[in-house]
Amino acid sequence: MSKISLFSNRIFTFIVLFLAPIIYTIAINSSSVAFPSRAIAQRTIEPGLTTPTSIPTPDEFQLPIPVPLPKNPLPGGNKPTTPSPTPPTIPTTPTQIPSPPQSPINHTNRGLSLGERDKISAYLRSRNLSSNAIVNALTDPRFILHDTSVIMSPSVLDRERQLGRGPLGLGVNAFLPRENAAVLARPNFYTLRRPTTTEFEKASDILVKADRERLLRQAWRSTNSDIRRQALDTALTNLELSASEIATEQQEAKAKLAAASGRIYTTATWSVEAICTRYNSGDRSVAAPNQEDSLRSACKPLLNYFNIRNSRVKSSVAAEILQVGARSEQGNQNTCSASNPNIATLPNPPYSDHQYNSATSLYLRAALAAGNFPQMTTHFALDTFDPEGHCDPRCFNLNKLYNSIASVMGHAQGSSYGITPSYGTRSGTNNIWWNDRICHGSAP
Repeated sequence: MSKISLFSNRIFTFIVLFLAPIIYTIAINSSSVAFPSRAIAQRTIEPGLTTPTSIPTPDEFQLPIPVPLPKNPLPGGNKPTTPSPTPPTIPTTPTQIPSPPQSPINHTNRGLSLGERDKISAYLRSRNLSSNAIVNALTDPRFILHDTSVIMSPSVLDRERQLGRGPLGLGVNAFLPRENAAVLARPNFYTLRRPTTTEFEKASDILVKADRERLLRQAWRSTNSDIRRQALDTALTNLELSASEIATEQQEAKAKLAAASGRIYTTATWSVEAICTRYNSGDRSVAAPNQEDSLRSACKPLLNYFNIRNSRVKSSVAAEILQVGARSEQGNQNTCSASNPNIATLPNPPYSDHQYNSATSLYLRAALAAGNFPQMTTHFALDTFDPEGHCDPRCFNLNKLYNSIASVMGHAQGSSYGITPSYGTRSGTNNIWWNDRICHGSAP
C-alpha cells in the first residue's frame, strides 16, 4: 500500500470516529422535533420522571423535570419494604358492636350487635311478624305501654287497622288482645305523621292546652285565605287518604280553627304548622293584610312547640294492651281511682301470657327498626306532669316482660330495657299503677 493511501485511510477513520456521534445526535434531535409525541412517550416511561398533563406543541416542547420518588408511593407504584401499621378500627356498624355483657344491665339505648339483629329477625319470623324496615339510628327511642281501658271487639280492631293512615284513627301502632294475634294498625314504626297518644307526645308540658289552642287559632286567623287552603293540602299530602277522607278532615280542621274554643285535632295542628313553617322561611305573603305582627307573635312559640312535638312523636312506638275499663258508661269513668266502684273487675291474672309474648315481639320489632334497644316506658310515667294524666297500663308486671325479652335475646335474667318499675298508685312517684285489691295480689 502506498504512503498516500495509508494517509487517506487514517484521515477517513479519524473523520468517522470523531464526527459520527455528532451526526447521530443531530439526527436524534431532528427526529424529536419532527415527532415530539414519540419522544415524550419514550421519556415519560423512564423512572423518576413526571408524566405531563398534556402533550406540548413543538413550540413549547421541553423535557419533563425529574422528581424524587414519594416516600409513601401510591397503589401500583414502588411498594415500601415494611408494611405501614394498620390504624385502629372505630366501631360504626352493627358488625363492630361488641357482644352484650353476661351480667344483668339496663340495655336502654344500647346498639344492637349483628348477632342480636339476626336473633330478633329469626324470632319475628317464628312469630309470623314482618320486621319493620331499619330507620336511621334513633338517639332516644321509646316503647310506650298503654292499656285500652275498654274491650275492643275484633271488628273495631280491624277498623283501626284500616284507619291507620295519617291523622285517622287513634294513632296507636299496635293492639295486643288477650288471646288473638296482635293487630298492627300502623306497622311502620317511628313515623311522624300520626295522632299523638300521650300528653307527652302532644308536648303539653312545653305549651299547655289552653295556650296552644289559643295560638293555633290566632295563627289561623292571621293567615290569608289562599295560604290556608294550601296549608290544609300540605298537611295531608302523601298520606294515602281518599278524596272523601281528605275532604272530611279538612272540613273539620277549618271548623275547629274557626271556633272560639274547643279541642283542636291533628289535621288542624299540622295545617298551622305548615303556615308557621312557611312564614318562618321568609314568605311574608302568608300573613293576611295588617296581620303580620299577630302571625309572628303566634308562630314564634308554636315553632318551638312543633319541633319538640315532632321529635317525640317520631321516636315513639305506642302499644295498647286490651284491658277492661269501667263497668258502665253512665257511672264514673275514672279507672285510675282505686275507690271508684265503677271499675270493671280485671281478669286474674290481669294480662295473659299471650299478651306478654306479644309485647315482647313488638318491643323487639321496635328495637330492630331503631337499631338499638328503646326505652320501655308507660303512659303513667310519661304524663305525670298532667293533672288529668292517665295511669295505664294498670296492674302490669313489667319485670315479667323484661325477663321475657332477656330470655329471647339470651341476656342475663334481671336485665331491664327501660324504666325501673315502681309499683303503686301515686303519680310522680310510681310508674306502674298497682292496687293489690284490683290487681288480685301484691306487686311483683
